[in-house]
Amino acid sequence: MPSILPQLHHVTWFLLVSVVLYSPCSVVSLTPEMVHWMWHGQQIPVTNVQSQNISKQCHEKLLMLNLNNSVKALDACGKPGAGILVGNINWLGHFDECDGLKDFHYCLVEFNISEVGEFQGIPIPMQYGLCAPQECSEIDVLNGLEYFTDGSKFPLRVVSIGSCVENIPGFSVEANSQPMCAKYPHEDFDAKFFAAVTIFGILFLLVVVSSLYHAWYHSQACHHKPVLNQLEENLGPSHPDTSPLMMSQGPEVHIQTGVPTDFEEKEDHSTSDGHIQVDSESKKLKTFNHIIFSWALPHNLPKLLSVHQTKGAIPCLNGIRVLSMLWVILGHTFWISAMVGTVNPETGVDWLKRYGFLFVLNAFYSVDTFFFLSGLLVTYLTLKQMKKKHGKIAWHWFYFHRYWRLSPVLAMTMLLYVCITPYFGHGPYAQNLGVREFCPKYWWANLLYISNFYPVYSAEMCMGWVWYLANDMQFYIISPLILVPLFFIPWLGLSLIAVLCAASMCTTGILVAVYDFPSAFSEFQTQPGTHATFTDVVYMKPYCRISPYLVGMILGCIFFKYPPKSIKFHWMVALLGWILACGTGYACVYSVYGNYNGEPWPTAGNVVYEMLCRFAWGLFVAWVVFACYYGYGGWVNSFLDHPAWAPLGRLTYSAYLLHPIVVFFFLAHQGSALYLSLGLMAFYFAGVSLISYGCAAIMSLMVEFPLVGLEKLFIPRG
Repeated sequence: MPSILPQLHHVTWFLLVSVVLYSPCSVVSLTPEMVHWMWHGQQIPVTNVQSQNISKQCHEKLLMLNLNNSVKALDACGKPGAGILVGNINWLGHFDECDGLKDFHYCLVEFNISEVGEFQGIPIPMQYGLCAPQECSEIDVLNGLEYFTDGSKFPLRVVSIGSCVENIPGFSVEANSQPMCAKYPHEDFDAKFFAAVTIFGILFLLVVVSSLYHAWYHSQACHHKPVLNQLEENLGPSHPDTSPLMMSQGPEVHIQTGVPTDFEEKEDHSTSDGHIQVDSESKKLKTFNHIIFSWALPHNLPKLLSVHQTKGAIPCLNGIRVLSMLWVILGHTFWISAMVGTVNPETGVDWLKRYGFLFVLNAFYSVDTFFFLSGLLVTYLTLKQMKKKHGKIAWHWFYFHRYWRLSPVLAMTMLLYVCITPYFGHGPYAQNLGVREFCPKYWWANLLYISNFYPVYSAEMCMGWVWYLANDMQFYIISPLILVPLFFIPWLGLSLIAVLCAASMCTTGILVAVYDFPSAFSEFQTQPGTHATFTDVVYMKPYCRISPYLVGMILGCIFFKYPPKSIKFHWMVALLGWILACGTGYACVYSVYGNYNGEPWPTAGNVVYEMLCRFAWGLFVAWVVFACYYGYGGWVNSFLDHPAWAPLGRLTYSAYLLHPIVVFFFLAHQGSALYLSLGLMAFYFAGVSLISYGCAAIMSLMVEFPLVGLEKLFIPRG
């Protein structure tokens, strides 16, 4: 069998050269040197490579490889396969075969390809798998490839596939690449890994011990069950949750200072039979029970699974919250999967031209929905508290509550992402999926909620998807500047909202015009001569994203002024409202179809769209919530208000943080380039959603719910 491999190698390259030279589809610009290299590809010209700063050990090993004809190592390297003419330029080789060789390690090289046609700047990865000797470092691999891809020796440049795939312009391949080599033997677990595992282990142990203690305590105090229930109810949050990713896990309570009722001495129920006396416990024992019960599954699990609505809640928000989260997962499943190599990128390009696929491409509107919900809840709940307390709010607890609710789960997710998951990938993409290299430098920016400003470039962010939390926290911080006028001088508060909204839209329009960003694939667009992308300049910046939040604040003020079903109008008016709202939402998602189908908008059209789209989306969601709240929602309200949404709604925050890690973990175990198929992607989406919510339940029961209970120890009820 090994004797025929050189002949097969000749045939493979000969077919490639023949197709390229004689096909009407000019795929690769070949030089005589490149053809010669392909034809004699089984003999590696290592003599000349030595001059390219390859280490002596690597060079000697390459000479031995050439002399010994290490067939398995060569066989494990990537080779051109079928479908080159339709974009299959990801030749990963065989990861497991290389993994099984004693003195070799797998290296994945990703060439930087920048598209030069209609969709300029869209990253299209070209990947090549090498089974290199262990003595060859990533620097050696890079230097060696620089020699072969030097302009005069191996000008790897894809110049045109437009004649094969209609309206798809060509691509250019930069010679510089960044190899990522797997570690063999695998890298030992470091101190960060053991520290992270220890922390998670302690939390798990707390859950187990607390659950056992809760069961024992309940059995001993069963004849004082009403008192015990009162103790457990006091573990609810000390402030209503205003984050759109969270739901209150207990009765609505407030942050105003006052005499707490948790630890008041109650009537003595002591008996002579030795049972524990719940009401005569010391304050220290009550505090101890409070802490222990915070982690107890018998306490937290029923709250998680409860379909009970908190008094004063807006029921339809449960369905909106969950559906928006699923939309986020759908978009990330497609987008992150497309970032890795695919064997049929032509299919992905074809998807871009499908009208219905705009629902996936524009999944970012789900984030604008969350911004709207955040503004609505902050305004509605805070104004209710101000009314109850005659305009007085303990603003220090207002800010502490939000930081306490968001930060611990975020910190634990970073711990999982940076310190644990890197050790459990096994595949070509395991080394370079999920950018963790910047986390040691920028992790603190996430906990200070400034990651949308620092680091400057989004590509350097640690956990790039948490930019949303930074924006939401920044909106929350400035909200009292609007809430106080809204309560005392409503016209002034509404005027401030109008001014901020207009300023946001104007700022967005100016930035889009200056950088000439289109309304399609804007996230990837780069201003020529700079590194400024749409993501860095517009997409992540609060002054460009605040308009849905402000729309939510207006609706929150309306809800505060007018109770449910207090606004009445003719059914024709309601019907007109639904038609206009649905038309607005539809236009936001689907009006940009021409930009994907070869009919790009002029700059003025892109500017107007980017100025108005997020505000318009906020109006669409606002009408849905408004109509449901005041009795004009019909079957839409019945669907969004279904009790089944409540448990999933409580997991939204953890699911948001964890779902990209689930996608990364799945792709890190891919042994080959991904095959794009709507059917397969539907299964991926379903699997990612299910696993993400399962992991979210674990994170919530170990971290989020317990800390809700602990919050009551230092934030008094009003």
